[in-house]
This record gives sequence, structure tokens and C-alpha cells, in this order.
Amino acid sequence: MVHPNDCIVFTWFERDRQNVRLETPNGRVIFDLWDEDVTHAIEDGYLPTPRRPRPRDADWKECAISYAWAKGLL
Repeated sequence: MVHPNDCIVFTWFERDRQNVRLETPNGRVIFDLWDEDVTHAIEDGYLPTPRRPRPRDADWKECAISYAWAKGLL
């Protein structure tokens, strides 16, 4: 079992594309949200609204872990 704090968050945002992905340290994908799924997770309060054009991955980690717990993925 993976400890949530060991998980790695990857994000990618461009003008019309967005991606938030949470992985285990060995590369197993826990979730991989794209575009509208990211928007829905933000609207539902699971992920913070981006405050800059390219937020750092670390800015999303706590919320990504909370999202994974809430969805029963961890």
C-alpha cells in the first residue's frame, strides 16, 4: 500500500487544455484528469482554482490526494 504523501502529482495547463494526474512513486496512475474532468473537480471543490497560468505541481498535491480519497482511489 502506498502512503499518500509519497504520491507524485503532475499537472499541465495551457490555454485550452488542462491535466492533473496523481501517481504512486513506481509510476502507477491513481487518476488522470483531463480538460472537462479537471473543470468538474474544480467546480465540485476537490481541486483549487488555478491562480496563475502554470501552477506548480506541488500546489496541487494536497487537493489531489483529497480527491483520490474522496473517490475511493487510495
